[in-house]
Amino acid sequence: MSISKCDQEKVAQIFNIQRWSLHDGPGIRTVVFLKGCPLRCLWCCNPESQESYSEMAYFKDQCIGSGRCIKSCPHGAITLSGDSYITDYSKCIEHCYNREEPPYKCTVNCWSQARKTIGNSMSVSKVLNEVLKDSLMYKQSGGGVTVSGGEPMSQFSFVKELLQQCKENWLHTAMETCGFSRWENYEEIMEYVDLLFLDLKHFDDDRHKELTGQSNVPIFENARRLASFMRSKGGEMVVRIPIIPGYNDSEENVKSIVGFVSSQLEGVKVIELMPYHRLGRGKYPDIGKSYQLNDVEVPSQTKIDSLHEIILQHGLAVQY
Repeated sequence: MSISKCDQEKVAQIFNIQRWSLHDGPGIRTVVFLKGCPLRCLWCCNPESQESYSEMAYFKDQCIGSGRCIKSCPHGAITLSGDSYITDYSKCIEHCYNREEPPYKCTVNCWSQARKTIGNSMSVSKVLNEVLKDSLMYKQSGGGVTVSGGEPMSQFSFVKELLQQCKENWLHTAMETCGFSRWENYEEIMEYVDLLFLDLKHFDDDRHKELTGQSNVPIFENARRLASFMRSKGGEMVVRIPIIPGYNDSEENVKSIVGFVSSQLEGVKVIELMPYHRLGRGKYPDIGKSYQLNDVEVPSQTKIDSLHEIILQHGLAVQY
């Protein structure tokens, strides 16, 4: 295995490198999670991935009350109220995020690591070194590397270079994308992608804007182009639909998306449903954000089965 370096090696904000993953492509994989996303989906389970800069997360249950964080913060963002430590995240945004080099002072001086910096600047070679640690496992399982986020295309230049390096090392590559990016960037990067997972969230453009903050028009146009590109190069593309009860789980919406895929995305054979879960709810207060879907319940298996039937009726598979 080789690692080549450019004169000016690309760096990116990475918030997690997850090894031994089984759900983001074939075999055993390493998933590289990048920060930054153009969408603001109401149900996002990785809110720490939305911003492109490093952030500070405060895990209250781990706090031992040493008070070192207050002394470490020169901007007065942390105060003590009774026995609780209160963080004014607006001051973090104003003075630290994207201005000071992480890790942030309050996290370095926290003995219990109740405060942590989320997101680290990593070079292509450093990320690739982590990926290649499991190269033997990739060979044995048919696995590889998957880039995810956030939205990988938000750090396009870095991802392109990373995927190039992965292909030079004969790794299977996959990418997860929301589809909201310039086509010219997709056109450059897809040469190095063996498997593409594309999210389609809502067929109605106005509703899509309400749920994600962006139009779906460029997403569906990119979907057509991406399907054609992947088919022409012999790659694979899988469409994923997050199922959020009360927001996009109607039969009408799913039928519209499935109909679009079956009629306009030639070569796409699989649509995976991604049922809503609550695993990301607790992350929001940790980084000073509020979660808006507290009353949403997990969809029933009966509901998922009925939507699977729609997919099967169109001659598509429901699992990659």
